[in-house]
Amino acid sequence: MTGEDTPRYTAPADLDGVVAALEGADEGTVLVGGGTMVVPAMTHGHVVPSALVDLGRAGLTGIREEDGATVVGAMTDYASLLAADTDRGPGHPLRLLARAAAGITGGPQIRNRGTLGGSASYANPASDVPGCLVALGARLRLASARGVREVPAQEFFLGAFRTARRPDEVLAELVLPHGDALAWGYVKFKLAESSWPVVTSAAAVLAGGGLRVALGAAADRPVALDVPAPHRGTADPAWRALVADGAARALADRGAAFVDDVLADAHYRAAVTPVIVARAVEGALRGADRQERGRA
Repeated sequence: MTGEDTPRYTAPADLDGVVAALEGADEGTVLVGGGTMVVPAMTHGHVVPSALVDLGRAGLTGIREEDGATVVGAMTDYASLLAADTDRGPGHPLRLLARAAAGITGGPQIRNRGTLGGSASYANPASDVPGCLVALGARLRLASARGVREVPAQEFFLGAFRTARRPDEVLAELVLPHGDALAWGYVKFKLAESSWPVVTSAAAVLAGGGLRVALGAAADRPVALDVPAPHRGTADPAWRALVADGAARALADRGAAFVDDVLADAHYRAAVTPVIVARAVEGALRGADRQERGRA
């Protein structure tokens, strides 16, 4: 790389500095968080930036409670999510994120470097984070010189590696509403321990009855859907057919469909989706049952 090709590099000391560095930015400006995704992409030439803005010194970390929600700084790493989950109830948003973080491909190295906001911003369809954020009904706070706006997770992810974030915006925080989940379940299906998942599913047992389910890795963007409780068990063919139909309709409503890639074809993903959803639902039901017994 010649001197002319070397991207401009800045490492702002706070959010205001990041916003200033991004003023007038274009698509060639790349934000670097933990670097676990974007740095390998740059190394292989998949991402060729004209400017790099390093968020490592900007202080966008931490977890706090705010008006019935948990707010997580975008640079909060997976290890911190795991540590913060120790005293949370089974329906707390951090319980779902901690379950996903515990199984992140790459082990301790990625858990200590990878960040919640970085994964959301990179929007790899096979990552754990996008589906979990949609399941949680999260809102993503984007800051720029124009101010701060919040985008619902369902509207933030536009496709593979595409989001609603504008070039001059930085994802500063993620707002996780406490909502009506009694307990969470999370399952991801991989063909090999070190591979990306073929399908992921987060499931919540809701206080008012019924279930909320989100799918990740199955399409170019995550989707959420409500499904009825499996009164005859999650192995009931009729219930699984409802799940399969609901998943296909939820994807279609978002302009998406099950995808073909090197891991699996669309037909296979569609076939295994009810199975993976069933496992996530079983985990959520067990959590809700334990909570109920604890109250008795």
